[in-house]
Amino acid sequence: MSRVILLHTNDIHGRVEGLARVATLVARIRAEHPDTPVLYLDAGDLEETTSRLSNLTKGVAMHRLLSRAGCDAATIGNGGLLRYGAEIIAAYAAAARYPLLLANLRAQDGEPIDGVHLRVTLEAGELRLGVIGVTTDMNGEYERWFRLKALDVAPLVRELAAASEQDGADAVIVLSHLGLPDDRALADEVQEIIPLIIGAHTHQLLPEGERVADVTLAQAGQYAQHLGRIDLAWDGARLTVERVSVLPVTDDIPMAQALLDEAQVIEREVTIYLDGVVGELAAPLDFSEERECGVGNLAADMLRPRMDADLAIVGATQAFTGPLPAGPLHRVTLWDVCGSSANPGVVAMTGAHLLAVVRRGLDPAFMAQKPRSLRGLARGPLHLSGAEVRGGQLLVGGRPVDPTRDYRVAGTDWELEPYGGYVEADWSLRAHYDMPLIVREAMEEYLAGAGPVTVALGRLDGPLA
Repeated sequence: MSRVILLHTNDIHGRVEGLARVATLVARIRAEHPDTPVLYLDAGDLEETTSRLSNLTKGVAMHRLLSRAGCDAATIGNGGLLRYGAEIIAAYAAAARYPLLLANLRAQDGEPIDGVHLRVTLEAGELRLGVIGVTTDMNGEYERWFRLKALDVAPLVRELAAASEQDGADAVIVLSHLGLPDDRALADEVQEIIPLIIGAHTHQLLPEGERVADVTLAQAGQYAQHLGRIDLAWDGARLTVERVSVLPVTDDIPMAQALLDEAQVIEREVTIYLDGVVGELAAPLDFSEERECGVGNLAADMLRPRMDADLAIVGATQAFTGPLPAGPLHRVTLWDVCGSSANPGVVAMTGAHLLAVVRRGLDPAFMAQKPRSLRGLARGPLHLSGAEVRGGQLLVGGRPVDPTRDYRVAGTDWELEPYGGYVEADWSLRAHYDMPLIVREAMEEYLAGAGPVTVALGRLDGPLA
């Protein structure tokens, strides 16, 4: 009988200090068990727009740091993929010293996304452990926005498990970013094939794991607050999960110096790039959660010509988190307050729908909401370009909106998709997005070579009747 220790994290979401403490625990456990193989796996969503290094590198920095933490394999979550498109995965793979796993999302031709493995076999002493990586299909959003194909997970896992065993794997597990309900459903369909599913996405902490008949499910919470541990036994024929536990990642655990040193290297690299000037503002632009503000109007002014629209709508607090100064604008100044991962888009909607959107966007109760996606900020008022509210009317190009006419409306996915709260799913809007570009990149293009940019205020003159 031989034994293997699996350590695992999930949904770290850019917590560099937490990851540095995880790295210390991983190294400590390996040192404490010199005769027992110890593998460290991550189940995805390492990236986070509100974390400086992650945001400024589109998540690439986090894979460099996870490499320093001693990771042996990781699956792809929705965090980076959904924000930056499938193209970013190749950059993650180039930065990682471990294989990135993703089996169930494919290119249109059925081939794997560049940079990923469908499965991998890891050596753990006498055990050759096959690992398959799967991720949530986000209810078809990848197919709609990125033209990726989502394959049925259970038959795919059965197929890949058989292929792994044919290639010499003794046992096969799944590293999943499906979420706990889907992990349970998958477990029902892979009995006697997969003994263990290490999960993520729903941020559950399972201190002792969970059993679905013969399959063990494990998940270690979120934000590098816990390190999961799974003790396995291998008798040469069968892999047995002996124990599932979680280790709290507390502040008294020292941060791994190698990881902190790598973070400093990345910071220096980023600083050089960020020092460049991307444009110039004629006057300072304020930021507010409560009223029309300069940065909100700037975002709307950028979106309207870019998407060749009649008007643009934008929620300032999803695009910006602070003001901008007058004069030459350095990239670091823009990026520090423009961390949005939203993509520019455009949609045709009727005047009646447009009126409903703007009326909702200017409703005081709606403006005061603080959705989780805005990380503690209130929605604030919907900002406009090419349109204004005057005397209780919405004017587009100086004319009152015609409820029966179609208007070409620019925004981002936050304003144009139902999840943002402004539009309704039953309107069946079909927006087109400038993928994989994000707001700050589009803003740089708008500012570049334009001379001092002027932004007018006074577009919201009272409520909409």
